[in-house]
Amino acid sequence: MIKEDDGIERKWVECNYCLHLLAADPNRNGTTSINKHFNGCKLNPDNIPKQVDDKQQKLSFTKAPNGEGHVYTWKHDDTRIQLALLGLFTIGELPFKFIENEAFIEFVNALNGRLKLPSRHKISRDVVSFYLMERQKLYKHLSNPKIAIHLTTDTWTSSCQKINYMVVTAHFITEGFVMHKRVVNFREVDTHKAEDMAWELLICINEWGMKNVMTMTVDNAKTNDAAINIIVKELPGIYENGKHFHIRCMAHIINLVVKMGLKHEVYHVKNLQDAVKYIRASPQRIKMFKQAMKDAAVESQRFLCGETPTRWNSTFKFLRSAYDVKDAFLEYSHQDPMFQKTVGRVPSHSDFEMIKKMMEFLEKFKKKTEKVSCSTKPIFHMYTREILNIEQHLRKHETNPDFMFMVPDMKDKYGKYWGDYDTISDYVFFATLLDPQCKSKFMKVVFTQMLKAKNKDKKMSADEIESKAREKVIDIE
Repeated sequence: MIKEDDGIERKWVECNYCLHLLAADPNRNGTTSINKHFNGCKLNPDNIPKQVDDKQQKLSFTKAPNGEGHVYTWKHDDTRIQLALLGLFTIGELPFKFIENEAFIEFVNALNGRLKLPSRHKISRDVVSFYLMERQKLYKHLSNPKIAIHLTTDTWTSSCQKINYMVVTAHFITEGFVMHKRVVNFREVDTHKAEDMAWELLICINEWGMKNVMTMTVDNAKTNDAAINIIVKELPGIYENGKHFHIRCMAHIINLVVKMGLKHEVYHVKNLQDAVKYIRASPQRIKMFKQAMKDAAVESQRFLCGETPTRWNSTFKFLRSAYDVKDAFLEYSHQDPMFQKTVGRVPSHSDFEMIKKMMEFLEKFKKKTEKVSCSTKPIFHMYTREILNIEQHLRKHETNPDFMFMVPDMKDKYGKYWGDYDTISDYVFFATLLDPQCKSKFMKVVFTQMLKAKNKDKKMSADEIESKAREKVIDIE
């Protein structure tokens, strides 16, 4: 209580931080001035972080993928945090109820105590709004006639649902030469007929307002070829009436070439397949084989993997995993007396010598498949070099006694798609010409090599081959 000038004692309070006096008479002053001073007191510890955040930016340190460190300023931004939170739930495919997880709430509070998390209902509405906003941005790019759109599509039947699905992916480059890859369609289709597939693709193109669809990459199925022909007739303003519109999937052609060779049964591989199938058929046998790996001092961390009939690279992974633990098979046969009786013969040193040669032969196709399947950087300019490299690899093993029974069929399949330059889209050659490492001289070598491979019956002379190769280069240029 303090006695004022009028002689009346009234209640005053003193700030615990700055010792400032404030009138606190309940009949005359109330608590407004006290609350205002509390929130604005410069010595109040609760106000110091807020003042720093609002008036001064902080330094943040990040590490780039190449290992270089970067320093940039950071400031609390609710909008940026909200978009990052939406990205967490959409890209991470998290259930909306995860926002109410106690551990997640504790984690967020430890990072930033000022952030207020939304409810699961609020974030579900925000995700829908976020989708519509991003869709509108994407529509502006895809409907821009100055941006060339390259589409890839595939259809398949779900093994468990028995439903046909189609996915369409758009590839394009925006200003600043930034590559983009966006899934623009994922829906159920009635059949795999060419007419139905073409209709769905045309609907997708029209829904996104695409005005400059340059190419479409598909698998090498007859229905896809027929669907492409229908689309070419319906799309207006297409370059050279769609002559170069159809791009065949390189990874799929490699798959067909290798599967053509693997259809031949190799005795050593068949013996190993039977052994692995026997071991993987029972949890008890798997446990026993792992113990055999320890007893044989196998250092590899891999374990036996199975094969997928539709993917040849699963055969490569199967061979590699078995080869890395080859010493464990003999040890396992000592622990399981039924092993040799069931499979007939335990995989031996001679089997694994052939397996090693097979792995070295298939390694080239594995690397090529991984290289052409890259979607983070341009690889179209390397298309021509890669297919020639595959042809040289087949030619090298054509006279090898271990593979001469496989290579002829593989070369026939190769020749069906890549043996004649007339069956390859000219866009492939355009991209090669734009590569500073290749240019016209390299293209002449490419066409000459193709013509020589095609001229098995020696109907064309060397001069005729050179003349035709030169004419093709001039036509491309």
